[in-house]
Amino acid sequence: MHKKSLSSLAGKLIPAIGSMMFIMGLLFAYAFNKQHPEVGLFELFLYGGSFVVLISFFLCLILYFIVTKPLSYLVDAMNRLSKGDMEYRVDIKTKDEIGILSHSFNSMVDELQQYKEKMENWTRSLEEEVQKKTSEIYKAQEQLINTEKLASLGRMAAGVAHEINSPLTGIVTFAHLMLKRVPPGNAEDIEDLNVIISQAERCSTIIKGLLGFSRRTASEKTRVNLNTLVENTLNLVKNQSKFHNIAFDIQLVPALPEVVIDPNQVQQVFLNLLINAADAMEERGKITISSGMAEEEGIRFARLAFADTGPGISRENLGKIFEPFFTTKPAGKGTGLGLAVSYGIIEKHGGQIQVESEEGKGTTFFIKLPLA
Repeated sequence: MHKKSLSSLAGKLIPAIGSMMFIMGLLFAYAFNKQHPEVGLFELFLYGGSFVVLISFFLCLILYFIVTKPLSYLVDAMNRLSKGDMEYRVDIKTKDEIGILSHSFNSMVDELQQYKEKMENWTRSLEEEVQKKTSEIYKAQEQLINTEKLASLGRMAAGVAHEINSPLTGIVTFAHLMLKRVPPGNAEDIEDLNVIISQAERCSTIIKGLLGFSRRTASEKTRVNLNTLVENTLNLVKNQSKFHNIAFDIQLVPALPEVVIDPNQVQQVFLNLLINAADAMEERGKITISSGMAEEEGIRFARLAFADTGPGISRENLGKIFEPFFTTKPAGKGTGLGLAVSYGIIEKHGGQIQVESEEGKGTTFFIKLPLA
């Protein structure tokens, strides 16, 4: 394409120069012949024609190197650019108009290349963001399905709890009647009946808690000693198979001041932290629970720490663990709601829950609750 353009340009310029030189040569020959009639026409045309041809040739060479050849470079560069080649540059460093034009062309290609790179990076980032959001949507859908399963299970558990409550009431009632008929000296039977009554009442308390949770009853805050609540929570989990190979290091400060909380809700937080620690350690390791006092901005807090010897939490996940539906557990092992609910419970009590962790060095959760 560019060869045709150059031939067309040369075809216009060379005949134009030749015609102009030919006319000038004729005029020169006519004037010279008038003044020197002794010079023959043959000699005049021989030498004058040679001179005109030579001058025309040099003019064409000058025109080719100054105009035609640089323009051919620009045309070739434009063709390359139209085909997507943005690496080619025009190497013309003259200070005339063509040099300025080539410099402008190179600057334009640089800007186009930068814009293309920005567009490619933006497109790549957009695709990654779309894939990330799509993955999050699929994950959220799965979590919503799991949440619905849990909700259905909760409703079923509430119904079962209601049905079990009546037999338990009968067990407790008849156990008390039997206790009255046992002779005072039969200590062994009295102890066994007391165990039956105690365990049946414990089951009844658990069922009431299930019914209260399913009905979303208003929380009942009361003065509670956190050390006692921790010990009661440990009594619930120590006999479970999940905790058989886990050692507990209990470092509770004596005479810890009381706090005003809903003990059932806060105990739910403690249970969730203990179960998460057991899962992280794969049911084998050590859990350290300590209590103490803290003060911030003139407000005194009771402070608890739950530390495990698990693998720890990565830096990128550390800021996400309190988000709803975020979990590092395998599919089917967790819903990602436990820590989010725990965070809400502690915040509702005017307290704080924080986490410190380092990969390979375990995890520690800190809970602070304002004193009564």
